[in-house]
Amino acid sequence: MSNKTLRVGIIGAGMAGQAHAFGFRNAMMVRDSEPVDLELVCIADPNLQLAQSVARRFGFQQATADVDELINSDVDIISVALPNFLHAQVLPKVLASGKHLFSEKPIGRTPQEASSLAQLARSSEAVTGVGFSFRRLPGLAAVAAAVNEGLIGSVHTVRAWYNADYAADPSGALTWRYSQEESGGGTLLDIGAHALDAVEFVAGQITEVHNATLNTVIKQRPLAAAGAVGHGGAVTSQLGEVTNDDVALLTLGLENGAQAQVQLSRIAHGVPNSLGVELFGDAGSATFDSIRGGEFQLFTASADGVYNGPRTVYTGPNHPYFNDVAAMPGAGVGTGYAEAFVAEIQEFVRCVRDGQPMSTDFDTAERMMNVVGAAYASAQRKEPVSVQGLVARR
Repeated sequence: MSNKTLRVGIIGAGMAGQAHAFGFRNAMMVRDSEPVDLELVCIADPNLQLAQSVARRFGFQQATADVDELINSDVDIISVALPNFLHAQVLPKVLASGKHLFSEKPIGRTPQEASSLAQLARSSEAVTGVGFSFRRLPGLAAVAAAVNEGLIGSVHTVRAWYNADYAADPSGALTWRYSQEESGGGTLLDIGAHALDAVEFVAGQITEVHNATLNTVIKQRPLAAAGAVGHGGAVTSQLGEVTNDDVALLTLGLENGAQAQVQLSRIAHGVPNSLGVELFGDAGSATFDSIRGGEFQLFTASADGVYNGPRTVYTGPNHPYFNDVAAMPGAGVGTGYAEAFVAEIQEFVRCVRDGQPMSTDFDTAERMMNVVGAAYASAQRKEPVSVQGLVARR
């Protein structure tokens, strides 16, 4: 594709939609020999007042409450950040329009919905991508590169986690996130999707869920008031039932023979947002925790045994994504979750420019949903469930 200006629209003005808007707003800071110009056109959300506010904040030209109006417009790119239960309604329309599509994870609520959407994406000539934003943190990407280069040898054990406290307060609103029917999953899907993707990113594909234990700790919450947005939305005095998981513990088998444990919680008091991985290989180990996103730890067993030990590496220009998202391209200045959204949008826009597939496409999202589906099946049946044969085609 020539370096024309690409016109951008976003469907969804909630927390994820605002993160996408931030990404597009800052995407042109990329230090690239062939930058792409973006025109920020429209934010669409049934809550017009919210859409207008987000459009003003992030520099989009207009807002609309009519999602179909945006889909049928002359924008080149549509980014979708909607509640999970709306994906099966909206994503097929965007794919049918022929526009390039960037979707927040997950795609759909079940492996079946994800498979259907992935098949539509494979049939489309447009570039389709999915927002597994943590992959774009320079520290996690550097750990993945170190493992791929063999610095810690063959990985045999993985520990991963995602702890957050957004649901720790039982007086928080009963939004769609707490409904199994509307969300497709609680902690396991909402934040676990990122942890499972991180395991596959750094260590290899998951082929079996050996064991899955799920627990709903806060069983009732106050119903959300009309128009409530986000985790801190207004509530009513009426209570409703929570129908999905607050905590999940998984034991997994990987294609390369490694074993993994994954611990997930959305009610982790004192830990606002921490995704991490710890890997042990036959020649070393590596650790990353997003709450200290500007660093990672690396140990190589081949070094001098007297003074050897895990060393902290601060992210900088030599690490993936850093140069294109850091305000100053110098080691130690730090990058975080916001910059990860910028980096994923930059990659998506490059793929649109070059007519290339994105590294996290709808197949990636389908594969993650297959693992989530196997975990729910394992928890229900109290037995190992294989993901073999469910792994998406590449």
